Amino acid sequence: SSGINAEYGSLSGGERSFSTVCFICSLWCLMESPFRCLDEFDVFMDLFNRRITMKMLIEYSKSSNIHKSQFILLTPQNLSTVKEEDKVGMKILQLDAPTRF
Repeated sequence: SSGINAEYGSLSGGERSFSTVCFICSLWCLMESPFRCLDEFDVFMDLFNRRITMKMLIEYSKSSNIHKSQFILLTPQNLSTVKEEDKVGMKILQLDAPTRF
C-alpha cells in the first residue's frame, strides 16, 4: 500500500491531473448522465499533457456511446492546443480577461 502511495506522490501536479482525468473518464463509461463537467482540470498540466488530455476529452465526447451527454469543460487556459477541425460541433464560450487595477 505504501509503495502505491509513494509512486503517486512522486508524480508532478500535471501528471496527477492527467491520471485523475483518465480515472474520471473510466467512471463516466460506467454511468449515464446528461451532463459531464470538469472544472480547471488542466491547471497544473504542461503543454504536452494538456494537448493529450484535450484531444482525449474531445474524442471521448464525440464517441458514439457517449453522444447523448453534454460536456462542460471549464479552463482558465487558452484553447491553442485544440485543432480547428476538432472544434467542429463544439460551442466555445470565452470570457474576456479581467481588468486589473
